[in-house]
Amino acid sequence: TWREVEVDQPKKGLGNFSLNSEGAERMATTGTPTADRGDAAATDDPAARFQVQKHSWDGLRSIIHGSRKYSGLIVNKAPHDFQFVQKTDESGPHSHRLYYLGMPYGSRENSLLYSEIPKKVRKEALLLLSWKQMLDHFQATPHHGVYSREEELLRERKRLGVFGITSYDFHSESGLFLFQASNSLFHCRDGGKNGFMVSPMKPLEIKTQCSGPRMDPKICPADPAFFSFINNSDLWVANIETGEERRLTFCHQGLSNVLDDPKSAGVATFVIQEEFDRFTGYWWCPTASWEGSEGLKTLRILYEEVDESEVEVIHVPSPALEERKTDSYRYPRTGSKNPKIALKLAEFQTDSQGKIVSTQEKELVQPFSSLFPKVEYIARAGWTRDGKYAWAMFLDRPQQWLQLVLLPPALFIPSTENEEQRLASARAVPRNVQPYVVYEEVTNVWINVHDIFYPFPQSEGEDELCFLRANECKTGFCHLYKVTAVLKSQGYDWSEPFSPREGEQRVTTASRQHQGPPGWDAASADWLSILKGSCLRLIGVLLSVCLA
Repeated sequence: TWREVEVDQPKKGLGNFSLNSEGAERMATTGTPTADRGDAAATDDPAARFQVQKHSWDGLRSIIHGSRKYSGLIVNKAPHDFQFVQKTDESGPHSHRLYYLGMPYGSRENSLLYSEIPKKVRKEALLLLSWKQMLDHFQATPHHGVYSREEELLRERKRLGVFGITSYDFHSESGLFLFQASNSLFHCRDGGKNGFMVSPMKPLEIKTQCSGPRMDPKICPADPAFFSFINNSDLWVANIETGEERRLTFCHQGLSNVLDDPKSAGVATFVIQEEFDRFTGYWWCPTASWEGSEGLKTLRILYEEVDESEVEVIHVPSPALEERKTDSYRYPRTGSKNPKIALKLAEFQTDSQGKIVSTQEKELVQPFSSLFPKVEYIARAGWTRDGKYAWAMFLDRPQQWLQLVLLPPALFIPSTENEEQRLASARAVPRNVQPYVVYEEVTNVWINVHDIFYPFPQSEGEDELCFLRANECKTGFCHLYKVTAVLKSQGYDWSEPFSPREGEQRVTTASRQHQGPPGWDAASADWLSILKGSCLRLIGVLLSVCLA
Protein backbone atom coordinates (compact mmCIF):
# COMPACT_ATOMS: atom_id res chain seq x y z
CA THR A 1 0.00 0.00 0.00
CA TRP A 2 1.45 3.35 -1.03
CA ARG A 3 0.33 6.65 0.40
CA GLU A 4 1.67 10.11 -0.36
CA VAL A 5 1.74 13.06 2.01
CA GLU A 6 3.39 16.45 1.71
CA VAL A 7 5.48 17.11 4.80
CA ASP A 8 8.55 19.18 4.02
CA GLN A 9 9.30 22.67 2.81
CA PRO A 10 12.28 22.72 0.46
CA LYS A 11 14.63 25.58 -0.29
CA LYS A 12 14.69 26.97 3.27
CA GLY A 13 17.96 27.98 4.83
CA LEU A 14 19.33 27.94 8.35
CA GLY A 15 17.38 30.59 10.22
CA ASN A 16 17.60 34.15 8.97
CA PHE A 17 21.30 34.47 8.32
CA SER A 18 23.71 33.64 5.52
CA LEU A 19 26.61 31.24 6.00
CA ASN A 20 28.84 33.11 3.58
CA SER A 21 32.42 33.99 4.46
CA GLU A 22 33.11 37.63 5.14
CA GLY A 23 35.41 37.52 2.17
CA ALA A 24 33.15 35.52 -0.14
CA GLU A 25 31.67 38.61 -1.78
CA ARG A 26 35.06 40.11 -2.52
CA MET A 27 36.49 36.82 -3.75
CA ALA A 28 34.54 37.17 -6.97
CA THR A 29 36.56 40.27 -7.84
CA THR A 30 39.78 40.10 -5.83
CA GLY A 31 40.15 36.37 -5.16
CA THR A 32 41.01 36.91 -1.47
CA PRO A 33 38.92 36.94 1.70
CA THR A 34 38.93 40.02 3.92
CA ALA A 35 40.41 40.16 7.39
CA ASP A 36 38.39 39.47 10.52
CA ARG A 37 36.16 42.48 11.25
CA GLY A 38 33.50 40.84 13.38
CA ASP A 39 30.62 38.48 12.86
CA ALA A 40 27.72 40.77 12.04
CA ALA A 41 27.28 43.93 10.04
CA ALA A 42 24.15 46.05 9.93
CA THR A 43 23.09 48.05 6.88
CA ASP A 44 20.25 50.47 6.28
CA ASP A 45 19.09 48.41 3.33
CA PRO A 46 20.52 44.86 3.24
CA ALA A 47 18.92 44.20 -0.14
CA ALA A 48 20.89 47.05 -1.71
CA ARG A 49 24.04 44.95 -1.40
CA PHE A 50 22.63 42.53 -3.98
CA GLN A 51 21.25 44.96 -6.54
CA VAL A 52 22.27 44.04 -10.09
CA GLN A 53 23.53 46.67 -12.49
CA LYS A 54 22.08 46.53 -15.99
CA HIS A 55 24.45 46.07 -18.94
CA SER A 56 24.19 45.97 -22.71
CA TRP A 57 24.72 42.70 -24.61
CA ASP A 58 28.24 43.78 -25.52
CA GLY A 59 28.90 44.64 -21.90
CA LEU A 60 27.61 41.27 -20.70
CA ARG A 61 29.76 39.49 -23.28
CA SER A 62 32.86 41.32 -22.07
CA ILE A 63 32.06 40.52 -18.44
CA ILE A 64 31.61 36.81 -19.22
CA HIS A 65 34.83 36.64 -21.22
CA GLY A 66 36.72 38.43 -18.46
CA SER A 67 35.28 36.25 -15.70
CA ARG A 68 36.43 32.96 -17.22
CA LYS A 69 39.98 33.45 -16.00
CA TYR A 70 38.69 33.89 -12.44
CA SER A 71 36.27 30.93 -12.35
CA GLY A 72 38.90 28.36 -11.34
CA LEU A 73 40.22 30.68 -8.67
CA ILE A 74 36.77 31.19 -7.17
CA VAL A 75 35.91 27.46 -7.22
CA ASN A 76 39.17 26.49 -5.52
CA LYS A 77 38.72 29.07 -2.77
CA ALA A 78 35.06 28.39 -2.03
CA PRO A 79 34.61 26.86 1.46
CA HIS A 80 33.34 23.27 1.60
CA ASP A 81 33.09 20.16 3.82
CA PHE A 82 31.25 21.87 6.67
CA GLN A 83 31.00 20.58 10.25
CA PHE A 84 28.77 22.30 12.84
CA VAL A 85 29.75 21.90 16.51
CA GLN A 86 27.53 23.26 19.27
CA LYS A 87 29.13 25.27 22.07
CA THR A 88 28.06 24.68 25.65
CA ASP A 89 29.30 27.96 27.14
CA GLU A 90 26.09 29.66 28.27
CA SER A 91 27.81 32.99 28.90
CA GLY A 92 29.65 33.06 25.57
CA PRO A 93 28.44 35.06 22.55
CA HIS A 94 28.55 32.13 20.09
CA SER A 95 26.22 29.17 19.71
CA HIS A 96 28.23 27.05 17.25
CA ARG A 97 31.66 26.73 15.72
CA LEU A 98 31.66 25.94 12.00
CA TYR A 99 34.65 24.05 10.55
CA TYR A 100 35.39 23.78 6.83
CA LEU A 101 38.09 23.64 4.18
CA GLY A 102 39.02 26.80 2.33
CA MET A 103 41.90 28.90 1.04
CA PRO A 104 42.99 31.54 3.59
CA TYR A 105 44.18 35.03 2.74
CA GLY A 106 47.62 35.16 1.14
CA SER A 107 47.84 31.39 0.64
CA ARG A 108 47.73 29.07 -2.36
CA GLU A 109 46.84 26.01 -0.30
CA ASN A 110 43.58 24.72 1.10
CA SER A 111 43.58 24.59 4.88
CA LEU A 112 41.30 23.95 7.85
CA LEU A 113 39.33 27.05 8.77
CA TYR A 114 36.54 27.88 11.19
CA SER A 115 33.93 30.55 11.86
CA GLU A 116 31.95 31.47 14.96
CA ILE A 117 28.15 31.65 14.71
CA PRO A 118 26.64 34.20 17.14
CA LYS A 119 23.70 33.35 19.35
CA LYS A 120 21.79 36.49 18.43
CA VAL A 121 21.30 37.72 14.90
CA ARG A 122 19.55 40.96 14.06
CA LYS A 123 16.99 40.40 11.34
CA GLU A 124 17.75 43.74 9.76
CA ALA A 125 21.47 42.97 9.53
CA LEU A 126 23.29 40.82 6.99
CA LEU A 127 25.51 38.32 8.80
CA LEU A 128 28.93 37.68 7.24
CA LEU A 129 31.06 35.10 9.03
CA SER A 130 34.78 35.79 9.24
CA TRP A 131 37.33 33.10 8.31
CA LYS A 132 39.78 32.05 11.01
CA GLN A 133 42.73 29.71 10.58
CA MET A 134 42.99 26.54 12.66
CA LEU A 135 46.56 25.64 11.73
CA ASP A 136 49.62 27.76 12.38
CA HIS A 137 52.07 28.10 9.44
CA PHE A 138 51.45 24.58 8.21
CA GLN A 139 52.55 23.49 4.72
CA ALA A 140 50.32 20.68 3.52
CA THR A 141 51.62 20.28 -0.04
CA PRO A 142 54.50 17.78 -0.49
CA HIS A 143 57.98 19.14 -1.18
CA HIS A 144 58.19 20.34 -4.80
CA GLY A 145 54.54 19.28 -5.19
CA VAL A 146 55.51 15.64 -5.79
CA TYR A 147 52.69 13.23 -4.91
CA SER A 148 52.82 9.46 -4.74
CA ARG A 149 51.34 7.46 -7.60
CA GLU A 150 48.26 6.55 -5.52
CA GLU A 151 47.66 10.18 -4.52
CA GLU A 152 48.10 11.42 -8.08
CA LEU A 153 45.60 8.88 -9.47
CA LEU A 154 43.07 9.78 -6.78
CA ARG A 155 43.46 13.49 -7.55
CA GLU A 156 42.73 12.73 -11.20
CA ARG A 157 39.58 10.76 -10.34
CA LYS A 158 38.36 13.55 -8.03
CA ARG A 159 39.30 16.28 -10.54
CA LEU A 160 41.31 18.09 -7.89
CA GLY A 161 43.16 21.18 -9.05
CA VAL A 162 43.74 22.58 -5.58
CA PHE A 163 46.69 21.86 -3.29
CA GLY A 164 46.97 21.57 0.47
CA ILE A 165 44.45 19.76 2.65
CA THR A 166 41.76 18.41 0.32
CA SER A 167 39.79 16.28 2.80
CA TYR A 168 39.61 15.53 6.51
CA ASP A 169 37.84 13.30 9.00
CA PHE A 170 36.32 14.64 12.22
CA HIS A 171 35.13 13.04 15.47
CA SER A 172 32.77 15.52 17.14
CA GLU A 173 32.75 14.08 20.69
CA SER A 174 36.54 14.16 21.08
CA GLY A 175 37.19 17.09 18.74
CA LEU A 176 39.73 15.03 16.77
CA PHE A 177 40.71 16.04 13.23
CA LEU A 178 42.60 13.64 10.94
CA PHE A 179 43.93 14.53 7.49
CA GLN A 180 46.51 13.75 4.82
CA ALA A 181 49.25 16.28 4.10
CA SER A 182 52.87 16.34 2.89
CA ASN A 183 52.84 12.60 2.11
CA SER A 184 51.93 11.80 5.72
CA LEU A 185 49.05 11.87 8.23
CA PHE A 186 48.43 14.57 10.83
CA HIS A 187 45.96 15.12 13.64
CA CYS A 188 44.85 17.93 15.94
CA ARG A 189 42.05 18.56 18.43
CA ASP A 190 39.58 21.36 18.95
CA GLY A 191 36.46 21.20 21.09
CA GLY A 192 35.49 18.10 22.99
CA LYS A 193 36.76 17.76 26.56
CA ASN A 194 39.69 20.13 25.98
CA GLY A 195 37.55 23.12 25.01
CA PHE A 196 37.88 25.36 21.97
CA MET A 197 41.11 26.98 20.88
CA VAL A 198 41.50 30.75 20.56
CA SER A 199 44.67 30.81 18.43
CA PRO A 200 46.01 28.67 15.56
CA MET A 201 47.59 25.34 16.54
CA LYS A 202 50.29 23.11 15.13
CA PRO A 203 49.06 19.66 14.02
CA LEU A 204 50.95 16.57 15.10
CA GLU A 205 52.36 14.10 12.58
CA ILE A 206 51.43 10.44 13.01
CA LYS A 207 54.56 8.36 12.51
CA THR A 208 54.43 4.97 10.80
CA GLN A 209 56.48 1.90 9.98
CA CYS A 210 54.57 1.35 6.74
CA SER A 211 56.25 1.87 3.40
CA GLY A 212 54.29 3.90 0.89
CA PRO A 213 51.47 6.39 1.41
CA ARG A 214 48.64 5.89 3.90
CA MET A 215 45.49 6.56 1.90
CA ASP A 216 41.86 7.20 2.88
CA PRO A 217 42.40 7.72 6.65
CA LYS A 218 39.29 7.49 8.88
CA ILE A 219 38.69 7.86 12.61
CA CYS A 220 36.94 5.00 14.38
CA PRO A 221 33.57 6.48 15.43
CA ALA A 222 33.22 4.07 18.37
CA ASP A 223 36.74 4.72 19.74
CA PRO A 224 38.62 7.80 18.42
CA ALA A 225 41.92 6.42 19.75
CA PHE A 226 41.94 4.19 16.65
CA PHE A 227 42.04 5.16 13.00
CA SER A 228 42.27 3.19 9.77
CA PHE A 229 43.99 3.67 6.43
CA ILE A 230 44.86 1.88 3.20
CA ASN A 231 48.48 0.95 2.60
CA ASN A 232 49.57 -1.00 -0.49
CA SER A 233 45.94 -1.95 -1.27
CA ASP A 234 45.29 -3.49 2.16
CA LEU A 235 43.41 -2.28 5.22
CA TRP A 236 45.34 -1.23 8.34
CA VAL A 237 44.37 0.09 11.76
CA ALA A 238 46.49 2.11 14.22
CA ASN A 239 46.27 3.67 17.67
CA ILE A 240 46.96 7.42 17.76
CA GLU A 241 47.94 7.38 21.43
CA THR A 242 50.24 4.32 21.52
CA GLY A 243 51.43 4.26 17.90
CA GLU A 244 50.57 0.56 17.50
CA GLU A 245 49.80 -0.47 13.90
CA ARG A 246 48.14 -3.66 12.73
CA ARG A 247 47.41 -5.00 9.25
CA LEU A 248 43.85 -6.33 9.02
CA THR A 249 43.71 -7.78 5.49
CA PHE A 250 46.24 -9.72 3.42
CA CYS A 251 44.94 -9.48 -0.16
CA HIS A 252 47.78 -7.61 -1.81
CA GLN A 253 51.28 -9.06 -2.06
CA GLY A 254 53.07 -5.84 -2.98
CA LEU A 255 54.47 -7.23 -6.24
CA SER A 256 55.74 -4.84 -8.90
CA ASN A 257 53.97 -6.70 -11.71
CA VAL A 258 50.26 -5.76 -11.89
CA LEU A 259 49.43 -9.08 -13.56
CA ASP A 260 50.63 -11.07 -10.54
CA ASP A 261 48.87 -8.98 -7.87
CA PRO A 262 45.18 -8.52 -8.79
CA LYS A 263 43.50 -8.36 -5.35
CA SER A 264 42.84 -5.41 -3.04
CA ALA A 265 40.84 -4.69 0.12
CA GLY A 266 39.09 -1.46 1.01
CA VAL A 267 39.98 0.27 -2.27
CA ALA A 268 37.43 1.62 -4.74
CA THR A 269 38.24 0.49 -8.29
CA PHE A 270 38.57 2.76 -11.31
CA VAL A 271 35.00 2.16 -12.53
CA ILE A 272 33.49 2.84 -9.09
CA GLN A 273 35.45 6.08 -8.71
CA GLU A 274 34.87 7.30 -12.25
CA GLU A 275 31.23 6.31 -12.75
CA PHE A 276 29.70 6.36 -9.25
CA ASP A 277 31.85 8.91 -7.37
CA ARG A 278 32.65 6.45 -4.60
CA PHE A 279 36.24 6.97 -3.49
CA THR A 280 36.40 4.66 -0.49
CA GLY A 281 36.09 0.91 -0.12
CA TYR A 282 35.57 0.46 3.64
CA TRP A 283 33.20 1.66 6.37
CA TRP A 284 33.56 1.69 10.17
CA CYS A 285 30.78 0.27 12.32
CA PRO A 286 29.60 3.22 14.49
CA THR A 287 29.29 1.09 17.64
CA ALA A 288 31.47 -1.36 19.56
CA SER A 289 30.57 -4.57 21.38
CA TRP A 290 32.06 -6.10 24.53
CA GLU A 291 32.64 -9.83 24.73
CA GLY A 292 33.97 -12.33 27.27
CA SER A 293 34.66 -12.08 30.97
CA GLU A 294 37.75 -9.96 30.30
CA GLY A 295 35.61 -7.24 28.74
CA LEU A 296 37.41 -7.13 25.40
CA LYS A 297 36.06 -4.51 23.02
CA THR A 298 35.30 -5.59 19.44
CA LEU A 299 35.47 -3.05 16.60
CA ARG A 300 34.31 -3.83 13.06
CA ILE A 301 34.98 -2.55 9.56
CA LEU A 302 32.93 -3.49 6.50
CA TYR A 303 35.09 -3.54 3.39
CA GLU A 304 34.95 -4.43 -0.29
CA GLU A 305 37.37 -7.07 -1.55
CA VAL A 306 38.15 -6.84 -5.26
CA ASP A 307 39.71 -9.42 -7.57
CA GLU A 308 40.78 -7.91 -10.92
CA SER A 309 42.47 -11.03 -12.27
CA GLU A 310 40.10 -11.13 -15.27
CA VAL A 311 40.28 -7.38 -15.97
CA GLU A 312 42.39 -6.31 -18.93
CA VAL A 313 45.74 -4.61 -18.27
CA ILE A 314 46.63 -1.57 -20.36
CA HIS A 315 50.02 0.13 -20.61
CA VAL A 316 50.20 3.93 -20.57
CA PRO A 317 53.40 5.92 -21.30
CA SER A 318 54.79 7.53 -18.16
CA PRO A 319 54.39 11.34 -17.94
CA ALA A 320 58.09 11.49 -17.12
CA LEU A 321 59.32 10.88 -20.67
CA GLU A 322 62.96 10.72 -19.64
CA GLU A 323 62.21 7.52 -17.74
CA ARG A 324 61.30 5.78 -21.02
CA LYS A 325 58.83 3.39 -19.40
CA THR A 326 55.11 2.71 -19.23
CA ASP A 327 52.69 2.42 -16.32
CA SER A 328 50.36 -0.59 -16.17
CA TYR A 329 46.75 -0.30 -15.03
CA ARG A 330 43.70 -2.53 -14.78
CA TYR A 331 41.08 -1.04 -17.10
CA PRO A 332 37.78 -2.79 -18.00
CA ARG A 333 37.00 -1.81 -21.57
CA THR A 334 33.40 -1.58 -22.76
CA GLY A 335 31.90 -5.06 -22.93
CA SER A 336 34.81 -6.73 -21.14
CA LYS A 337 34.72 -8.30 -17.69
CA ASN A 338 34.50 -6.20 -14.54
CA PRO A 339 36.30 -7.08 -11.29
CA LYS A 340 34.91 -9.77 -9.02
CA ILE A 341 33.63 -8.20 -5.82
CA ALA A 342 32.64 -9.29 -2.31
CA LEU A 343 31.75 -7.65 0.99
CA LYS A 344 33.69 -8.77 4.07
CA LEU A 345 34.22 -7.82 7.71
CA ALA A 346 37.47 -7.05 9.49
CA GLU A 347 37.23 -7.35 13.27
CA PHE A 348 39.76 -6.68 16.00
CA GLN A 349 39.59 -6.83 19.78
CA THR A 350 41.26 -4.46 22.24
CA ASP A 351 41.85 -4.63 25.98
CA SER A 352 41.27 -1.90 28.56
CA GLN A 353 44.67 -0.36 27.75
CA GLY A 354 43.83 0.06 24.07
CA LYS A 355 46.17 -2.73 22.95
CA ILE A 356 45.04 -4.83 19.99
CA VAL A 357 44.65 -8.39 21.27
CA SER A 358 43.44 -10.19 18.14
CA THR A 359 42.27 -9.61 14.57
CA GLN A 360 39.98 -11.64 12.34
CA GLU A 361 38.75 -11.55 8.75
CA LYS A 362 35.17 -12.62 8.11
CA GLU A 363 33.27 -13.43 4.92
CA LEU A 364 29.61 -13.94 4.10
CA VAL A 365 28.20 -17.32 5.12
CA GLN A 366 27.59 -18.06 1.42
CA PRO A 367 29.61 -16.75 -1.55
CA PHE A 368 28.70 -13.20 -2.53
CA SER A 369 27.91 -14.30 -6.10
CA SER A 370 25.45 -16.92 -4.79
CA LEU A 371 23.61 -14.55 -2.47
CA PHE A 372 23.47 -11.72 -5.02
CA PRO A 373 23.86 -13.20 -8.52
CA LYS A 374 22.67 -10.10 -10.41
CA VAL A 375 25.02 -7.65 -8.68
CA GLU A 376 27.76 -6.08 -10.78
CA TYR A 377 28.51 -2.93 -8.75
CA ILE A 378 28.43 -1.92 -5.09
CA ALA A 379 27.52 1.72 -5.58
CA ARG A 380 27.25 2.71 -1.89
CA ALA A 381 27.60 1.03 1.50
CA GLY A 382 27.63 1.85 5.19
CA TRP A 383 26.03 1.08 8.56
CA THR A 384 22.83 1.97 10.34
CA ARG A 385 23.47 4.37 13.20
CA ASP A 386 22.96 1.72 15.89
CA GLY A 387 25.43 -0.64 14.19
CA LYS A 388 22.78 -3.35 14.02
CA TYR A 389 23.06 -3.71 10.24
CA ALA A 390 25.53 -3.00 7.50
CA TRP A 391 23.81 -1.85 4.32
CA ALA A 392 24.79 -1.89 0.66
CA MET A 393 23.37 -0.47 -2.56
CA PHE A 394 23.67 -2.96 -5.43
CA LEU A 395 23.40 -2.39 -9.20
CA ASP A 396 23.36 -4.69 -12.20
CA ARG A 397 25.61 -3.99 -15.19
CA PRO A 398 23.01 -2.12 -17.34
CA GLN A 399 22.29 0.01 -14.22
CA GLN A 400 18.55 -0.55 -14.65
CA TRP A 401 18.05 -2.48 -11.39
CA LEU A 402 18.97 -1.35 -7.89
CA GLN A 403 18.57 -2.97 -4.48
CA LEU A 404 19.21 -1.76 -0.94
CA VAL A 405 20.15 -4.70 1.28
CA LEU A 406 20.69 -4.98 5.04
CA LEU A 407 23.44 -7.33 6.22
CA PRO A 408 23.53 -8.28 9.93
CA PRO A 409 27.09 -8.83 11.26
CA ALA A 410 26.08 -12.35 12.35
CA LEU A 411 25.80 -13.26 8.65
CA PHE A 412 29.61 -13.15 8.40
CA ILE A 413 31.74 -16.11 9.51
CA PRO A 414 35.54 -16.45 9.99
CA SER A 415 37.46 -16.83 6.73
CA THR A 416 39.25 -20.15 6.47
CA GLU A 417 40.62 -22.53 3.86
CA ASN A 418 39.51 -25.52 5.95
CA GLU A 419 36.16 -26.68 4.57
CA GLU A 420 35.17 -28.50 7.77
CA GLN A 421 35.75 -25.41 9.91
CA ARG A 422 33.82 -23.30 7.44
CA LEU A 423 30.90 -25.74 7.49
CA ALA A 424 30.86 -25.73 11.30
CA SER A 425 30.78 -21.91 11.33
CA ALA A 426 27.93 -21.91 8.79
CA ARG A 427 25.88 -24.32 10.94
CA ALA A 428 26.33 -21.96 13.91
CA VAL A 429 24.63 -19.07 12.08
CA PRO A 430 21.01 -18.83 13.35
CA ARG A 431 18.33 -19.67 10.78
CA ASN A 432 16.64 -16.29 11.25
CA VAL A 433 19.83 -14.40 10.33
CA GLN A 434 19.67 -13.36 6.69
CA PRO A 435 20.12 -10.44 4.29
CA TYR A 436 17.05 -8.20 4.00
CA VAL A 437 16.12 -6.52 0.72
CA VAL A 438 14.41 -3.33 1.93
CA TYR A 439 14.22 -1.32 -1.30
CA GLU A 440 14.27 -1.87 -5.05
CA GLU A 441 14.20 0.28 -8.19
CA VAL A 442 13.68 -0.93 -11.76
CA THR A 443 13.68 1.18 -14.91
CA ASN A 444 14.02 0.71 -18.66
CA VAL A 445 16.62 3.50 -19.01
CA TRP A 446 19.21 3.80 -16.21
CA ILE A 447 19.29 4.64 -12.51
CA ASN A 448 21.10 7.73 -11.30
CA VAL A 449 23.16 6.86 -8.22
CA HIS A 450 23.10 9.41 -5.39
CA ASP A 451 23.80 9.68 -1.65
CA ILE A 452 20.25 10.33 -0.45
CA PHE A 453 19.66 7.45 1.92
CA TYR A 454 18.92 8.13 5.58
CA PRO A 455 17.90 5.23 7.86
CA PHE A 456 16.07 6.20 11.06
CA PRO A 457 16.97 4.55 14.40
CA GLN A 458 15.11 1.35 15.24
CA SER A 459 13.41 0.69 18.55
CA GLU A 460 14.49 -2.37 20.52
CA GLY A 461 12.88 -5.50 19.08
CA GLU A 462 11.29 -3.61 16.19
CA ASP A 463 10.91 -5.58 12.96
CA GLU A 464 10.57 -2.51 10.73
CA LEU A 465 13.10 -0.11 9.25
CA CYS A 466 12.14 3.43 8.22
CA PHE A 467 14.37 5.48 5.96
CA LEU A 468 14.40 8.38 3.52
CA ARG A 469 15.29 7.73 -0.08
CA ALA A 470 15.14 9.71 -3.32
CA ASN A 471 13.52 8.00 -6.32
CA GLU A 472 12.88 9.16 -9.88
CA CYS A 473 11.74 5.84 -11.40
CA LYS A 474 8.16 6.14 -10.15
CA THR A 475 7.22 9.52 -11.65
CA GLY A 476 10.13 10.41 -13.91
CA PHE A 477 11.10 13.18 -11.47
CA CYS A 478 13.32 12.86 -8.42
CA HIS A 479 11.29 12.96 -5.19
CA LEU A 480 11.99 12.13 -1.57
CA TYR A 481 10.13 9.18 -0.06
CA LYS A 482 9.85 7.89 3.47
CA VAL A 483 9.94 4.10 3.17
CA THR A 484 8.91 1.61 5.84
CA ALA A 485 10.19 -1.92 5.24
CA VAL A 486 9.06 -4.94 7.26
CA LEU A 487 11.94 -7.29 8.09
CA LYS A 488 10.60 -10.83 7.69
CA SER A 489 12.85 -13.82 8.33
CA GLN A 490 12.57 -16.75 5.92
CA GLY A 491 14.64 -19.29 7.86
CA TYR A 492 17.68 -20.82 6.13
CA ASP A 493 20.06 -23.66 6.77
CA TRP A 494 23.27 -21.86 5.85
CA SER A 495 25.30 -25.07 5.79
CA GLU A 496 23.46 -26.03 2.58
CA PRO A 497 24.21 -24.44 -0.82
CA PHE A 498 22.10 -21.33 -1.29
CA SER A 499 19.99 -20.66 -4.38
CA PRO A 500 17.40 -17.87 -3.99
CA ARG A 501 13.86 -19.00 -4.67
CA GLU A 502 11.29 -16.96 -6.56
CA GLY A 503 10.28 -13.92 -4.54
CA GLU A 504 13.01 -14.19 -1.91
CA GLN A 505 15.11 -11.42 -3.43
CA ARG A 506 12.21 -8.99 -3.62
CA VAL A 507 11.41 -6.14 -1.27
CA THR A 508 9.74 -7.08 2.00
CA THR A 509 6.29 -5.60 2.71
CA ALA A 510 6.72 -1.83 2.69
CA SER A 511 4.90 1.49 2.58
CA ARG A 512 6.20 4.59 0.88
CA GLN A 513 5.25 8.22 1.55
CA HIS A 514 6.11 11.05 -0.79
CA GLN A 515 8.13 13.75 1.00
CA GLY A 516 7.65 17.04 -0.79
CA PRO A 517 5.29 19.08 -2.95
CA PRO A 518 4.29 17.66 -6.36
CA GLY A 519 6.59 18.84 -9.12
CA TRP A 520 9.56 19.52 -6.84
CA ASP A 521 12.65 17.79 -8.21
CA ALA A 522 15.05 16.69 -5.46
CA ALA A 523 17.76 16.05 -8.05
CA SER A 524 18.14 19.82 -8.48
CA ALA A 525 19.01 20.19 -4.81
CA ASP A 526 22.10 19.54 -2.75
CA TRP A 527 21.46 16.99 0.02
CA LEU A 528 23.13 18.47 3.08
CA SER A 529 21.82 16.77 6.21
CA ILE A 530 18.80 15.85 8.26
CA LEU A 531 18.43 17.54 11.62
CA LYS A 532 18.66 15.14 14.53
CA GLY A 533 15.47 14.77 16.55
CA SER A 534 13.49 12.28 18.57
CA CYS A 535 13.46 8.67 17.46
CA LEU A 536 11.45 8.45 14.22
CA ARG A 537 10.38 12.10 13.86
CA LEU A 538 11.45 13.88 10.72
CA ILE A 539 12.23 17.44 11.82
CA GLY A 540 13.52 18.82 8.55
CA VAL A 541 15.67 18.41 5.51
CA LEU A 542 18.30 21.04 4.74
CA LEU A 543 18.52 21.66 1.01
CA SER A 544 20.40 24.29 -0.96
CA VAL A 545 19.53 24.76 -4.61
CA CYS A 546 22.32 23.85 -7.00
CA LEU A 547 22.43 26.36 -9.86
CA ALA A 548 23.53 24.12 -12.70
